[in-house]
Amino acid sequence: MAFPAKLPRNGSIPMRYEFAIVEIEELREHEAFQDNLLESCIKMLEDDGVFKYPILVDENYLIVLDGHHRVEALKRMGYTKIPVYLVDYWDAAIEVTTWPEAEVENITKDMIIDMGRSDNVFPPKTSRHIVNVKLEEHPVPLEELK
Repeated sequence: MAFPAKLPRNGSIPMRYEFAIVEIEELREHEAFQDNLLESCIKMLEDDGVFKYPILVDENYLIVLDGHHRVEALKRMGYTKIPVYLVDYWDAAIEVTTWPEAEVENITKDMIIDMGRSDNVFPPKTSRHIVNVKLEEHPVPLEELK
């Protein structure tokens, strides 16, 4: 289901995104996960019974931009599908930087696409995506993701 374009917080060009439920194995990851964050993510999903916020995925290559821990949590819990927002990664409303504690000093969208298309991944918490549009909550019961 396509969502209407949303106006970025800075008032410039709207961003288009599309909600979908995709097979987890179709996704490409560009970043590793941290075990401690993974465990808390699994607990939250088990407690809620609902996947509230779709992960952010590049529409061209199905590279996970934001949501690596939630992807791995669903895999470990035995689910095969995941809610996503498919986006044009080159949209000006999406910015990328590194986290303060990242092992990589600088990162670009091209580097993320290249890593996602390879068999390697960046260390955990390398890329930090800033989406200058408020993405809607879109709860999906976990039983729909089997």
